[in-house]
Amino acid sequence: MTDPVVERLTSYAAGLEYRDLPSEVVHQVKRLVIDSLGCGLAAAGAAPVRAARGLALEVRASSPATLLGTTDATTPDMAAFVNGTMVRYLDFNDSYNGKDIAHPSDNIPAVLAAAEAQGASGRELIAAVALAYEVQAAWADSFQLASGGAWDQAAYAAISAPLGAGKAMGLSAEQLGEALRISVVSSMTLGEARRGTISHWKAAAVPNAGRNGVFAAMLARRGMTGPPEVFSGSHGFFAGVAGGPVDLAPLAGEGGTDHAFRLMESRFKRFPAGFVSQTAIEGAIEARDVLGITDTDDIRHVHIRTFESGKRIMAGDPTRWRPETRETADHSIPFVVACALRFGTLEPAHFEDDILRDPALLDLMQRIEVVQDPECDAAWPEAILNILTVRVSDGRQHTASVPYYTGHYKKPMSDADVEDKFRRLTSGLLDEVRQQTALDRLWRLDEETDLGRVMASVAIA
Repeated sequence: MTDPVVERLTSYAAGLEYRDLPSEVVHQVKRLVIDSLGCGLAAAGAAPVRAARGLALEVRASSPATLLGTTDATTPDMAAFVNGTMVRYLDFNDSYNGKDIAHPSDNIPAVLAAAEAQGASGRELIAAVALAYEVQAAWADSFQLASGGAWDQAAYAAISAPLGAGKAMGLSAEQLGEALRISVVSSMTLGEARRGTISHWKAAAVPNAGRNGVFAAMLARRGMTGPPEVFSGSHGFFAGVAGGPVDLAPLAGEGGTDHAFRLMESRFKRFPAGFVSQTAIEGAIEARDVLGITDTDDIRHVHIRTFESGKRIMAGDPTRWRPETRETADHSIPFVVACALRFGTLEPAHFEDDILRDPALLDLMQRIEVVQDPECDAAWPEAILNILTVRVSDGRQHTASVPYYTGHYKKPMSDADVEDKFRRLTSGLLDEVRQQTALDRLWRLDEETDLGRVMASVAIA
């Protein structure tokens, strides 16, 4: 028996080549890689990263991949896990939103590790990243995995990562199919990863699917097979995870279609927080400036109108109103809006324990109200509409209505903005000369023949 979904995906993956990519897609991949590596380097000292890196350093490989920010190497699957955890930890990497939310840039560390270990070129890496991004985003366009809450978005990466990694490794169509089967049957992740008080595993859940995807590709290359009907079988993905058959949306260029590559609608983040809160943060900064707020004790009430996902993900649980971990705080609309009102911005440093425990900030959070609103629901998913009204003690108030945040594809970051974000994230880790060297190499990724040199350019001294 064959699975039509496996056949369709592997045929697409095997056929997609660098020469098929429009120039704007190639350029966007470079932007995504720069953004992702910057996010990862900024998390180099985080506790879960240290734990993962320490474990990875115990493993050696004949065809190794580099641990981001270092000159050390390990097996490509472990490098995918460590580097992926780094990229995801600050919740600063880009996202994609269709019927469901996904972070297809989570594929970049897995594909990069596989490509480096294989000795692939920059062009082969770019094609594999575009492939993985397209596959994961197409699944997010096709159904809403998270609606029931049982499964995590890592389920999407379990489909895209083995294809992207396998493509970078030069696997045949048959081997890509086996890698896909092995990865999907072994990589489902419970939705509890992002519920209640959120743990370190939030940053590692999707990277673990990436690790499994690379591992599956490595096994498939050596002849291991997976269950043939992994999607459509009686106990397959559709029955167990999706709740029924899914009509996968058209893929870019599939069958001669003119569907654009979905990575062109990636949404870069201006702030290190859940992307559903990005417009609320911008609205808070706008209100702060308009009302001239210098002391948050002057704020009497903050009313935030949002959409269903915003309310559910970042304001629908008691833990979001008194976050005890960094991971919970960056998924708390009350916390990130309170920080924006107090500091006029939101930075990674605002998630340190002294701010999480700050009585004045916690008090301000209790003056924030978040409600689901039909107007915001109607704008979703294209717009991320948050409408925020701030009232101060003298009776003045300001309402900020923000549908598109800076970094949304309808309000995009420029290349200069992407570079500036990279420089800010790597400040104190790479000096200005090394920053420029890394950026120059990444902007010329399509000319690169040695990905090890790319990784060396971002090694922290």
